Amino acid sequence: MNNHQKSTFHPLGDFLNPALALLGQGLIKSPIWQKLNFANHPYLCKGLYKVLRTRNLPKLK
Repeated sequence: MNNHQKSTFHPLGDFLNPALALLGQGLIKSPIWQKLNFANHPYLCKGLYKVLRTRNLPKLK
């Protein structure tokens, strides 16, 4: 097949790519994603990591 021929599955890709793009946009705008979006802020993750790390330390006898 040369560069000027379309493959058999090309129309399927033309349909799926926009649908998947819209689905991704919907997920990003959803309230659940916005609540979980704190992971994009490194300073919040760093503080959360410190809290979790200090709580999981083994007790000394």
